[in-house]
Amino acid sequence: MINEDIYDISSGIRSDSERVAYLYSEVEKKHNRRFLFEPFRVLGQPDFLSRYSNGENPFPKSIEIDPTNFCNHDCPFCIYSSLHKPGHKERMKEDKLFEVISEAHTLGVESILFIGGGEPLGHSKTVDAIEYANGLGISVGLVTNGALMRTRDVGIIKKNATYVRFSIDSGTADTHKVMHQSNDFNRVISNLKLVASKPRKSTIGVSYFISEVNFHELSLAASLAKSAGADYIQFKTYAGIGISDNWYSLLLKEIEKVITFSGDSFDVHVMENVFNRGAFQSRDYSKCHWQGFKTIIGADGNMYLCTQKRGKADAVIGNIYENTLKEIWGSEQRERVVNSIILEKCPFCVHNTQNKLIEFLGVSGNTHTNFY
Repeated sequence: MINEDIYDISSGIRSDSERVAYLYSEVEKKHNRRFLFEPFRVLGQPDFLSRYSNGENPFPKSIEIDPTNFCNHDCPFCIYSSLHKPGHKERMKEDKLFEVISEAHTLGVESILFIGGGEPLGHSKTVDAIEYANGLGISVGLVTNGALMRTRDVGIIKKNATYVRFSIDSGTADTHKVMHQSNDFNRVISNLKLVASKPRKSTIGVSYFISEVNFHELSLAASLAKSAGADYIQFKTYAGIGISDNWYSLLLKEIEKVITFSGDSFDVHVMENVFNRGAFQSRDYSKCHWQGFKTIIGADGNMYLCTQKRGKADAVIGNIYENTLKEIWGSEQRERVVNSIILEKCPFCVHNTQNKLIEFLGVSGNTHTNFY
């Protein structure tokens, strides 16, 4: 029987992952851009939270646009890889792309992320769309593999994008070839250097998806990103699967090394699931709230319920070639799709924390609110 001994049993660091996580926490406190990937950032939208909690149906302040489903890379780990296969090379019509941005601005959208789907720069007008959106006062993000960036693109992106994140996922050309099925590593690094060079408006980052193929190159990638002039590198892995015991201890040693690159004007971010290896969730909220906070407009014109259900027929809430954004948001089709959500059948939710927080804020008459 354990009683007061629980104090001694539970105190201190009890595992290697916990030890490395504590080392990282000391690094994190000194980040130039703390909480860059923090779920609690939604608290920065108090008016929207209040309107939603009061039963209104406001159009999201932040949206994602997939300009195209074409991708010049073929990453085996990409959760949207089915959208790149033969027969799935959809590309948003140029006039519709700008029309959507204009209506989004009218509806009060404050930020747009150009992502995929496919590779955003695979659409010839994405960079012009970034410039157009910024001209309307909308904050713009771009996630790219970096290989298709043209010379003319660099100056426009640096001047107009709030942030640019390169998906690089390796520290050498050989591993890049395996991870991205492409032989353009040097071009990607060269483009990273061009976009990161000063002066620039944009925050420039690198994302690195950790797998059993590339976990040994974390420090090489961090060194490349830092020397290229990037502001940060973000290390992440699959959510909802967990990391195999076969290589996890080796990964922790690599994490311990790579966090030492953080300092001066460069940050190393390690996502929480690298340490907790979360493989399941218990969703103790009554419904998906996050679908009301962000929407995704696909290259095929379909609007989707959430980021993780891109390309899924049962997640289509409307189509921009048939209705306006405003009409879709208030449509019976969207209502049907939202009401059909069965939480336990959803994929591992990367917005689980936000869902819990939104539900808590929206519940009136919380019990014993004077105690905390």
